[in-house]
Amino acid sequence: MHISSASSALVCNVAARAIECTTSAFSAPVIPGAEVLAFNAAHVSNFTLSTPALIPSLKFETPEGGFAFCNVSITYTHPGQQDKINTQIWLPDTWNERFMGNGGGGWTAGYFDPSLAWAISQGYSAGSTDGGHSASTPASEWGLLSPGNVNLYSLQDLASVSLNDMALLGKSLSSAYYGKSPDYAYWNGCSQGGRQGMMMAQRYPDVYQGILAEAPAFNWNTFIPSAYWPQTIMNKLKVYPQACELKAFTAAAVQACDALDGVMDGIISLPTLCRFDPFTLVGQNFSCDGSATTFSHEAAMIVNGTWTGPTTEDGESIWPGVTRDASLLAHSNTTCISNGTCTGLPFIVSADWIQYFLKKNASFELTSLTPEQFPEIVDASIDQFQSIIGTENPDLSRFRDAGGKLLTFHGLADQYIPYQGTAWYHDRVEERDAGVDKYFRHFEAPGVAHCFGGAGAYPSKALQSLVDWVENGNPPNVLEAKATQARADGEMWERDLCLYPSISVYQGGDPSIADSYACV
Repeated sequence: MHISSASSALVCNVAARAIECTTSAFSAPVIPGAEVLAFNAAHVSNFTLSTPALIPSLKFETPEGGFAFCNVSITYTHPGQQDKINTQIWLPDTWNERFMGNGGGGWTAGYFDPSLAWAISQGYSAGSTDGGHSASTPASEWGLLSPGNVNLYSLQDLASVSLNDMALLGKSLSSAYYGKSPDYAYWNGCSQGGRQGMMMAQRYPDVYQGILAEAPAFNWNTFIPSAYWPQTIMNKLKVYPQACELKAFTAAAVQACDALDGVMDGIISLPTLCRFDPFTLVGQNFSCDGSATTFSHEAAMIVNGTWTGPTTEDGESIWPGVTRDASLLAHSNTTCISNGTCTGLPFIVSADWIQYFLKKNASFELTSLTPEQFPEIVDASIDQFQSIIGTENPDLSRFRDAGGKLLTFHGLADQYIPYQGTAWYHDRVEERDAGVDKYFRHFEAPGVAHCFGGAGAYPSKALQSLVDWVENGNPPNVLEAKATQARADGEMWERDLCLYPSISVYQGGDPSIADSYACV
């Protein structure tokens, strides 16, 4: 999950409190269909938190003396479902009269301290949930009730139920504490957090007025198993390329396609025009940790499969692969020991999904899965779980009618979630409603990796744009964006992101400034 900055759009005031921050001062929270097991409220002062290395984009300024807030913790269950969900709501002393729900990533429903601290640093009252299992609990411990039986209630909690519960708790506790309801409610999340935001728009359309869903992991039942495709090619060939060879393929592709947009900037801005063939490198030399070696035909087959995505035996596409400037070390990753022997290192969520939810067998040997079996795997995923976690219903009419605004962006160099899925979803919504731009706007970010990072320009003010749209009626036609890493010349390039389906085209002049580009 990534949190986008919106501080300049908000006004925070020291909030008057209707009640004290004590457990006894609050009425017991009511969650429809649930039983509260534990409830605690305690005031926290002088709270500080270092930005975790895992989530480098969760950056905020800690005020002198640290943060002060009311920390409300709730543990509850849905009777008969044998689940236990933990949710925290932070109510800052300085409140902007808005509530923010925060998403997670991977199998994690919410990040708690990092995302909550960021939200209260901007003045939001904020919520985070574990969705029924902690971030440290692997899917092997909650995915199956028994061999052959998926824990559907736990999956449902992660997919949707706990998210709505959290919003209800966050709003009601904010109202009780401050003596007034939040003026607005926003969702902010990337990856799994982005999928969660899309779920809120589709299934709970009147909960949030504004939803920021970055690189959403929706189309779940197709893209998640598809991420395992490169590993099946490796296992069939019994070849597992080292990371240096995979990186060399990517570097060659960028060199070949970088200038397609008229600018040499280290990214592929027009991925649909890049036809670089990895097989042209076979037999050529490259350097691996200082040693000269050559590109192999088998490695080219793996790279080609990663770029094209899974197909049927007849060559029909099942789902797109990643773009040629995306890192290959997500879906095609390997791990090697000192003697040079390498094995596959699959994307853990994809591997877990196949093993525990599709095969329903903790002992299933993933390396036995072949490319020929892939259509069956994807079909099973769709047939069994579409209604639970697919999150791809294009009917947003209830969200539209409730006055909601949905803002998405997706990095074109996303190494985990192919960007096409988000664009295709927007297309499907537009097929149903030609006025989609009134409530759903999508932007593509050339060169940006999963959620953040990469050589491209990142839209750090996306949330600010969403707030302005929701509260002032100003829909964004572009998202201001700036590189998060300096180029070789030390420049931090700027380049606005264009409202989909427009693209940014270089017009001449200094390529490092946004004014040198136009959306066409």
